[in-house]
Amino acid sequence: MSKLKLMYDVINTMKDKEAISGALKVEGIKDQTKIANFTNEFEKNLATGETKVKLSTELDYDGKKVKHESQTEFTMQGCHRRGHHGFMNHMHHMNHHHQGNHCGEQFDAQECGGIKAKLTKLAFVLNILNLIKLEEKEDKSVLLSLSLNEFPDEMKKAFRERMSQRTMSEHHQHHGFMKEFFTLQEAKVELNVWISKNREVEKITLTVDGKQLNELNENHDLNLKAELCLLS
Repeated sequence: MSKLKLMYDVINTMKDKEAISGALKVEGIKDQTKIANFTNEFEKNLATGETKVKLSTELDYDGKKVKHESQTEFTMQGCHRRGHHGFMNHMHHMNHHHQGNHCGEQFDAQECGGIKAKLTKLAFVLNILNLIKLEEKEDKSVLLSLSLNEFPDEMKKAFRERMSQRTMSEHHQHHGFMKEFFTLQEAKVELNVWISKNREVEKITLTVDGKQLNELNENHDLNLKAELCLLS
């Protein structure tokens, strides 16, 4: 099965959806002790922009404890009939990760719109596509998997820089917590995407495991698991 054809089918299926709902769960563990638990349950009408969000956050990190729960409903303007792009923007805003224009940021390009930066970015994406493993199940569903450990060193550096920039913010404590997981020593990063036989994304998981060296030269085990489940 062609990975390009599969992704083309998935994008077309997702962009034609009228509504989308699901839950994002993130759990962080340090030396076998849970230090973070985040849940985001959401429902969104992609045609009208009407959105419902239920958030739950628990942090016991860096000497501070935070517990927060909230529920909100709102309408995002300009989302009418935007399909998959509307959904991606919705997830982007719900998690407060707006960092402006990231075009070419991980490649230290001087000109964001320059042809060299665009070609470098395209090469990066194609290289990642080549590293993705595809496993077709008996029921015609598909599992896509990607391991950061299989990246060339230059790609590992670019990936970590990009993730660090996207999670870095002085205004949100959980962003500092997330940043730690992308600066780990001997980090093992695994991404899995489950796709149904109808070419809908059902679940995405990200796991990060590694060691953190503190100022006292003490090693700590850090584990992160993020899971996004989408309902049909």
